[in-house]
Amino acid sequence: MRHELESIFGERVSFDKVERMLYSHDVANLPEAVEKMVLKNADAVVQPETIEEVQEVVKLARQKRIPLTPRGAGSSGYGGTIPVHKGIVVAFTRMNKIISINKNLMNVTVQPGVIWSMLEEKLNSKGLALRLYPSSAPGATVGGWVGEGGSGIGSYEFGFFSDNITEIKAVTPDGELRTFKGKEMNIINRAEGITGFAVEVTLPVRKLDEEKKLLTAFIDFRKLVNAIKDINNENLPIWHMNFTTANFINNKANAVEQASKITLHTHDDDPNQQDGLPKDHHLLMIVLPKKKYLEVSARLQDIIEKNGGQILNDSFAQHEWSERFYTMRVKTLGPSLIPSEAIIPLDKIADVIEEADKKLEGISIEGSMVYHDQITLLAFLTGDERTAAYNIGFAKSLIMMDIAKKHGGSAYSVGLYFTEDAEEALGKENLQKIAEYKKQLDPHNIFNPGKILSDTGNPGLLRSAMKLGKLTPEPLLDIAEKFLSDKPKVKKKLLNTIARASYACAQCGYCTDTCTLYMGFNWESSSPRGKWYILRQYLKGNLELTQEIVDMFLMCTTCKRCNPVCQVNLPIMELWDEFRPILVNEMGFATYNGFQMMAESVHSDLNIWAGRRSERADWVPADINIEENSETAYWAGCTASFVTTNTAKNAVNILKEGGVNFCTLDKDEGCCGTPMLVAGKLDTFEFIFRNNIEGLLKRGVKEIVISCPGCYMAFAHAYPIWAQKLGYPYEFKIKHISEKTEELINKGKLKFKNPVNKKVTWHDSCHIGRHSGIYDAPRNVLKAIPGIECVEMEHNRENALCCGSVLTRIAAPPVADKLGGIRVQEAIDVEADALLATCPCCEVQLRASGQKTGKDINVLDFTDFIAESLGYEVQDSSDYTLLMWGVFEKALEIMTVDGIVNMMSDMMPEIMAAMPSSMQPMMKGMEALPDSVQSPALNIMEKMIPALMPKLLPSMMPKLMPKVLELMKQYIPDMPVQLEEKLPDMLPKVMDKIMPAMFPKVAPKLAPKMTEYMRENK
Repeated sequence: MRHELESIFGERVSFDKVERMLYSHDVANLPEAVEKMVLKNADAVVQPETIEEVQEVVKLARQKRIPLTPRGAGSSGYGGTIPVHKGIVVAFTRMNKIISINKNLMNVTVQPGVIWSMLEEKLNSKGLALRLYPSSAPGATVGGWVGEGGSGIGSYEFGFFSDNITEIKAVTPDGELRTFKGKEMNIINRAEGITGFAVEVTLPVRKLDEEKKLLTAFIDFRKLVNAIKDINNENLPIWHMNFTTANFINNKANAVEQASKITLHTHDDDPNQQDGLPKDHHLLMIVLPKKKYLEVSARLQDIIEKNGGQILNDSFAQHEWSERFYTMRVKTLGPSLIPSEAIIPLDKIADVIEEADKKLEGISIEGSMVYHDQITLLAFLTGDERTAAYNIGFAKSLIMMDIAKKHGGSAYSVGLYFTEDAEEALGKENLQKIAEYKKQLDPHNIFNPGKILSDTGNPGLLRSAMKLGKLTPEPLLDIAEKFLSDKPKVKKKLLNTIARASYACAQCGYCTDTCTLYMGFNWESSSPRGKWYILRQYLKGNLELTQEIVDMFLMCTTCKRCNPVCQVNLPIMELWDEFRPILVNEMGFATYNGFQMMAESVHSDLNIWAGRRSERADWVPADINIEENSETAYWAGCTASFVTTNTAKNAVNILKEGGVNFCTLDKDEGCCGTPMLVAGKLDTFEFIFRNNIEGLLKRGVKEIVISCPGCYMAFAHAYPIWAQKLGYPYEFKIKHISEKTEELINKGKLKFKNPVNKKVTWHDSCHIGRHSGIYDAPRNVLKAIPGIECVEMEHNRENALCCGSVLTRIAAPPVADKLGGIRVQEAIDVEADALLATCPCCEVQLRASGQKTGKDINVLDFTDFIAESLGYEVQDSSDYTLLMWGVFEKALEIMTVDGIVNMMSDMMPEIMAAMPSSMQPMMKGMEALPDSVQSPALNIMEKMIPALMPKLLPSMMPKLMPKVLELMKQYIPDMPVQLEEKLPDMLPKVMDKIMPAMFPKVAPKLAPKMTEYMRENK
């Protein structure tokens, strides 16, 4: 079966234990007792890209009677994506294309893996908009909403999602592709995939209108409801309407305040500030087309005021609208959530809210209107799943459901947990048709077993537990919950901030598609959501960390795209920065080999490129006067000093033209330390930090002008913390070269002489963009250069794509090539003559990626254009950049498991000669044995080598090192003389550090090569 799946999907199938775990759960925070009943890891995960592949896996599963569970983004909590009978999870995330947008028919056809917010963005660019979308739009897929159904933002005008589908193409359990229209769609829609997997969906769209958001506040909730009824009676042209209770607003404010305390070294201001909102008020949001608002504004105002409400400032309305996707902010208070969701008649909603407030202290509730008479209610209680009390407290979600049903409400969705409510939720007649269809086409219950239909419903233990929860009197639940421990169980030692964050993660998936690494790998283990879940399972004792898992934790581009979209305001990237040193220094895992090489170079010569320290400042032009001491210092960084030297030369020429007196640290300038921070090597970072800070203080520096964004990030964000930690004064003003250039232009100190007639596009480097907020300065400088036309790529400023470098370029060059290629293609798409950056590392990455992916565009430093316009001849460093990266890349290849095995295979005579003297007689005796005896003896030895070699190798390495050095020179024919000089001293130190972690993987591959050598050389 494994072979057959691999033949269909190649690298898009996974049998990895961790990956299977990540695709076998959804967002729900289940109590540990329930989790053990329900969560079962799938046997495999596949990611189809075509309809044909879906059909192939369906036919294969049908033949073998293997369960198939469809998965969109796993952003719901009803268990619909949980493979309760194991089998294969079919993840539709790669089927994410927009097939067509038809303005004449006013519809759009998409694949099921399309994310709602991305679809809306694409439609908006065409002057169109979705009729409605889910409140989880940044993480949810179209196919997921087809499976679950429900309502969303825009439902006041357009109703339920099922009312807004034109056509569904689905692969049915017999492996056929069928088209469903009209009432036929009820067989597929809301059926959780038990009758068919949606592979294409056509949706009606509307014209894009500028919207007016009106936020109103009420002290009395019943008066808020009366206002809604009055608006209904007036038949006003409202598109969307939702409310949040006072508890919801207050709890959210407390959650935001608590999240803001997890600042670490983030510089961001809190984007979710709620100061100024009236306290203890219920809020009603009304959204309608702006042009229609002008016609009805007086009537709306009368209705609000008549019912005791007040219209709040537009800025509050805009803020709350921007928060419409972040209903789970309150999770931070838990750090777990106990949710409940139901459809409630408008006439009964006030009764439901009042009873819930009495019975469920502190409950947060929001509701969205569906047409004029129904409300989708979402309620949250907080808890802590790490405690024994949570097992009891979770049953309170059923109390909320009972309150809803008591007042005429019904279940919002069925999934795995509410199969007994399926008839009520889906309708008796419709449920019967679904059951008959499934029985006919899927008699062996292959498609998503355990969902919707009660006869294949949730496991007996789970159903019994839920029934027990419903029968337990509410006062007893309260007593039991208070009696049980409310203190978290700690099974693993870990920094409390990181441990709590792993549980606070909402698993909403908003960070998944924004994550640069996920764009490269397309597997959950590479995303922040996946990593938080892995860490959570580790803390629960369900999973042990391995070097392979840790490698993915370490591999982060530090792009910070995840932070702004986090549902619970976690400073994700900063938390990873805190976690890496724990993994490397405290837990004993290895960092990447490339960083070990860099670290040795830093300790010997203060730079990461294995350059000579004495040559650090050789890039300085002869006509530049460098002060010995100055209040302003220029900081070039390692890459601009040794590789992209045009960057540093241009910068000092700009300073000279602007009349700025400055110093440098000359040969005392060291690596800024950013690579060592991201590698988790804090000892090396501290060493280089002390070197740099003392050099700056000695020269009386007050302002540091920096070219490299990575260096800028270190000086602006990390250095102040380390200065305080180590007792150094830190009062430097940090300026990026783009900021300093803009300052000189504004003061009239830079005079451009030559026009530069080029169409260029600007790459926002992550470390001065999202990390440091520098977006305008480089753009303003480019606009000031005569002749330049600056165009924006599709993703720019805060939303700019990462180049894909840093740890990815070190750890997974093919993935880095893919990511860099995506960014280069965006520049090609806007027909730019050149892609400009200010980061030497981004330039290395983009040039290397462009070369590897065959995408041809000039990647230049933006100071090239400034210098050219100032009248300087500019050096093109592209070829030398690619040469130097080629050397480093080859060294990285040698330091991989396969690279080490190949090297050791090429030095087998030397390995045999280096064996300890006590083993030499045995080796020679082995060679002398007759074939009939030697072969079984060598087979035994082959099994012993993986255990023996790690013990023997340390004593053998000094003897082997001359041959290793010889082979390194042979493998890297373009090796710079500086690196060749360093190897004899540097390489033994690197090998001492990397081999203990690598050899357990090297030895099994090396063993058969050793025994084969002995056979051949008998």
